[in-house]
Amino acid sequence: MSGKRERRGLEDHLRPDEATIVELDGVVPGYTRWSAVGGVVGILVALTLPRVLEVPFVVGLLVIVGVLLLTFGMVYFGAGRPLGQRARPPMSGPYVSLILTDSRLLLFDRALSAEQPVLVEATDAKQVGAVRYSGAGPLQPQRLSYAIGGAEHRNFEFARSEPVKKFVAAFER
Repeated sequence: MSGKRERRGLEDHLRPDEATIVELDGVVPGYTRWSAVGGVVGILVALTLPRVLEVPFVVGLLVIVGVLLLTFGMVYFGAGRPLGQRARPPMSGPYVSLILTDSRLLLFDRALSAEQPVLVEATDAKQVGAVRYSGAGPLQPQRLSYAIGGAEHRNFEFARSEPVKKFVAAFER
C-alpha cells in the first residue's frame, strides 16, 4: 500500500501472502457531477445569504457554515445515496475504495461515518477484464470501467490525484 495513504482497516481484508498493487478512492458514476453542481450552488447561496439578511459578522459565518453543511447533506442524501443504491453492486452511499492486489480485486463501500469500510466484493484478478480508462477533462473526472467474468460491468469515477493509470497498466501485462 502506498505510504501516503492512511490505513483505514482495509488491510484487515488482505490475505497474509497478498501484496497491494494499487489502491483507489472514488465514487459511483454521476456523483461527481451532482457534487460539483451542489457545491457551486451551495457556495453562492452561502455567500449571498448573510449579505441579504444583513446579519453581524459572527452570525454570517455561522450562516455560511450552516448552508454549506446543509448543501452537502442534501447532495449526499438526495443524490449520493440513491446513486450508490443503484450502482452495481449496490452500496450504502457513493464513496468506494478499490484495492488491486497481486491476486484479487477488492471493492469497499466507504460509508459516510467513522465505521470501517465494508467489503462489498472480492474478485479473483484473473476474472477481471475489459478494463477501460477515460482520462480527466476540464469538467470531468477520471473514469474506470471493468467487467467481471465478461458479464458484470463496474463503473467508477476518480479524482485527478488517484493513480488510475497504474490500475489499468496492471491489466495490460
